[in-house]
Amino acid sequence: MNNIQFEIAAKKIKLLLFDCDGVLSDGKIVLGTGQSEMKFFSAKDGMGIDLWRKAGFMCGCISGRTSEALSIRSKELYFDELHQNISNKRLVLKEILSRRSIDAAETAYIGDDVNDLRLFGEVGIFMAPADAHSQVTRRADRVLTFHGGNGAIREAIDMILDAKKLSDGLVEDYLSKQNLM
Repeated sequence: MNNIQFEIAAKKIKLLLFDCDGVLSDGKIVLGTGQSEMKFFSAKDGMGIDLWRKAGFMCGCISGRTSEALSIRSKELYFDELHQNISNKRLVLKEILSRRSIDAAETAYIGDDVNDLRLFGEVGIFMAPADAHSQVTRRADRVLTFHGGNGAIREAIDMILDAKKLSDGLVEDYLSKQNLM
């Protein structure tokens, strides 16, 4: 997808979905004794998701694993959709689009590994973090410059909001509400 095609497609996006491990987090899973698990999330991605939601758009995660850390992060960031322990992400995507009456062309997805490829061609824009598996980066409409868990989601959000000409207004609104201007 060239830059003009990307900009046209980005203007239609209303729903941003992404994988967790390797996209929302850096892909490392720290397992302790018992049930303890740690994941590392980027505050930059969190701010991007906050701006995305303030712009009136929806977001969510479709993950192949179940994680309490993801459940907590999704509540902090007010995800519209959270689906965990999913083996067939395409079926979940179709259910979300049907339930929300959203067209596939109005949806973007960020995935990093071969299990995410089921969504390639099923959404308006398919993106991959810079450190995604080579099978994913070869097919992605856009390969991001940031790694998963290190700002990739924020980069994707910024690109889409820029195409929609919303970035400057959102930042100005955010600053005025924070009494920083």
